[in-house]
Amino acid sequence: MSFANQSLTTSASVAAKTKSYFIDVRSPQEFAAGHIEGSINVPLQMIFSLANSDLSPDDVLVVYCASGMRSSQAAEALLSLGYRNVVNARTLNAAFEMTSC
Repeated sequence: MSFANQSLTTSASVAAKTKSYFIDVRSPQEFAAGHIEGSINVPLQMIFSLANSDLSPDDVLVVYCASGMRSSQAAEALLSLGYRNVVNARTLNAAFEMTSC
């Protein structure tokens, strides 16, 4: 096996272990009023609690809120915690469109 093949194998196994999560940073009341099925509700003020979660730094974390303000702050916080694949979808509608891709 060549070095290039080993790299491809390693990349493929990392990709297989990587998961994607939609994180709704709105309040529990906003979340209850409507959210993406399967999303996780982590209100902005609780975002640093994800540092102690089972999420991998390689997981794809898509954050959204109502207007994009809280999701922008959450994305910055997650990057500061060492998560490398953070996507700021901004709004619920924009995040929902990402689920149909």
